[in-house]
Amino acid sequence: MKMRSVTRRHGDEGSAFVISILVLFVLSVLGLALMLTTTTEKEIAINYRWGEQAFFNADAALEYGKNLLASQVLINNDFRGVLPPARVDVTVPDETAPWSSAHPDGGACDPTVGGCRDYQYFIDQCPAPGVGPCNRVFIGRVLPRQDGTPAMYDFRAPAGVVGDLDGDGTRDIDGTFTLWIRRPIVGTRDYGSLPNEDDRVILTAEGTAPNGFGAGTGRPVSLRRLEMSVRLPTAGLRGEKPSDVSNPDSESEATTDMGGGNSFPQ
Repeated sequence: MKMRSVTRRHGDEGSAFVISILVLFVLSVLGLALMLTTTTEKEIAINYRWGEQAFFNADAALEYGKNLLASQVLINNDFRGVLPPARVDVTVPDETAPWSSAHPDGGACDPTVGGCRDYQYFIDQCPAPGVGPCNRVFIGRVLPRQDGTPAMYDFRAPAGVVGDLDGDGTRDIDGTFTLWIRRPIVGTRDYGSLPNEDDRVILTAEGTAPNGFGAGTGRPVSLRRLEMSVRLPTAGLRGEKPSDVSNPDSESEATTDMGGGNSFPQ
């Protein structure tokens, strides 16, 4: 019997190991990409959820604010019991003017102090960026409840029960809210600087989510603001549908009837 000699190709040694390493590397990259994609999609879903929750919190606060305004109508037949004083001139030299410029209510609290949100935000309507004079519009004073407590929440100085709309000590929404009220603007003056102009208001509701507890602990807070115009006609309480002032693409819709009678035109 003849023994056959076996000849090995030294050039092919280790090729299977190299291919295995390459396949493992590709699979690792794909796994990491899939993990990052999943994490990103999860964050998007969470942000969307909190954004929608903030919107509905603001919407709930807006409905509650309309009830507060209706109670004022029963007491005073108009809104003068909660409206801030009117300004005759609401212009400032330019956008760099300090917060206190053209401030509409000298008796309001200082919004730079925790626990106060009166006139915390304002918008300067200027002919062009950096060009004045500008029409300064403050969001307004915090709307008081029937017992005189402000309908608001301040993260700088939290007080009371988070999400308690009506101040009864029970959580009504999962998040926070604040309600502001101000006068409409006619030209460069506040509506109300003339007699018998206490029948129209601008109601702004801010909703946030999540709150500072539970699933929302340590997470960024989503914020939405809804604003609507409310007026008191001869019968009932009426106003426009709210617009999302925290979304530049949002526009006011047709007016709605929130009391007796027919809806009024825009």
